[in-house]
Amino acid sequence: MKGLIIVNQNIGHNQYKIDRFKEECSKRNIELDVFINDGTLAEIVNNEVKINLPKADFVFYLDKDIYLARLLEKANYRLFNRADFIKTCDDKMLTFIVCANMGIRMPKTIAGPLIYTDLKEENYKFLDKVADELGFPMVVKKVYGSLGEGVYLVKEKEELRRLYSEIARNPVIFQEYVKNSYGQSIRVLIIDGKVFGSFIRKNNADFRSNFGDTASSIKLKKGAKYEDFAQDIADKLKIEYAGIDLLVYENEEPILCEINSNAFFEEFEKVTSLDVAKAVIDMVVRKVNAHE
Repeated sequence: MKGLIIVNQNIGHNQYKIDRFKEECSKRNIELDVFINDGTLAEIVNNEVKINLPKADFVFYLDKDIYLARLLEKANYRLFNRADFIKTCDDKMLTFIVCANMGIRMPKTIAGPLIYTDLKEENYKFLDKVADELGFPMVVKKVYGSLGEGVYLVKEKEELRRLYSEIARNPVIFQEYVKNSYGQSIRVLIIDGKVFGSFIRKNNADFRSNFGDTASSIKLKKGAKYEDFAQDIADKLKIEYAGIDLLVYENEEPILCEINSNAFFEEFEKVTSLDVAKAVIDMVVRKVNAHE
């Protein structure tokens, strides 16, 4: 069996995943080659998709480049995860749209209108409705971002207006602030459609549990209801692999924060002592052999 890893030019935390996947694949005599997505891996030539990669039974797709992912799928490469799921998770508003009407508890969420020109006074009137609906403090997020970047806690109207003037040209969402979860979130890892384990992330210096050097992780005690909540999401979205991040709502009930299709697992393996890489490879081998 032969597999590929495709990773962004900024490898970052993916290096750990690459090393662990290579380690586990070597135990099974699975050939695994790594390619950096530098813009040369696929193109459209003479009206046809041309892939500048070797044939492979599967691809670990450790990037968010949807264009390359779709080109690979059009050429019949089997991606983990698939392009549609990567897109659903990478776009924070799309995540909540997909999960809506499914009985999944989510914060009240409002999508900002797209802005194509310089802001005019009339553009700020939208913020009045946002303030009325959500109150203060509220959370404002750029739709695209990771590791807590582009996520803001806004405490009053002038601050909201000032922030909006800076980021309005980006797709943004406005959300209810879940005060019970200040500086903490629960990560539940899904592998092969099932809960594999969970831990809690805490940050005593910031409302974002996963932001900066002050964030830390510990084992989650009494996590059954959070894992059950995440399993329900996994079932409804037919998730193969993901990290589902939950916040602590009223009465310590879980509420969805976001879903990560390319969840890092270095911290997870250290905190839980669970072998994520082995479980992922087991899933991939089973699905490839079953042509799923």
